[in-house]
Amino acid sequence: MVSVTSVTDKYILQPSLLTKHRRTLDAISAAVLWKLELTFFQRLLDRYAPEFSAEEDKKLIDHFQSIFLYYRSELIDSFITKLRLLEASLAVALETHNETKLEYFRVHDSLLQEIDALRDQYAVYKEEFFKFIQRGMSSDVTTLAAGEELK
Repeated sequence: MVSVTSVTDKYILQPSLLTKHRRTLDAISAAVLWKLELTFFQRLLDRYAPEFSAEEDKKLIDHFQSIFLYYRSELIDSFITKLRLLEASLAVALETHNETKLEYFRVHDSLLQEIDALRDQYAVYKEEFFKFIQRGMSSDVTTLAAGEELK
């Protein structure tokens, strides 16, 4: 199979194709990082959930757990699959010497718009989670200030 980044004299890569290829690879990399972060956030939540006793806090814990589960096990995986299929379609276009297919451009632009929207929403959830979990971690900070070791 042809690699998009292969050095060859058989393909004329349009500059826009290379840019789209790089954006796709960046999006895949970001999505993989998000999955790792979400696993870490879930561990933080599991660790500090007992620090929260108010009903409103319990609802927020459920809210974050739902987000983490949905993003990690469905949404991000779906985007990674779509992005990899997009890369495969680019490789096929290069293999068949057909870089003029407009379908790739249309699908790419649409998918990357969705990824950008996901990135923005993820950043909002991440900030909300950090603010929330920081309240639960404050007891550990107090303990550390008193000279005890953090678990």
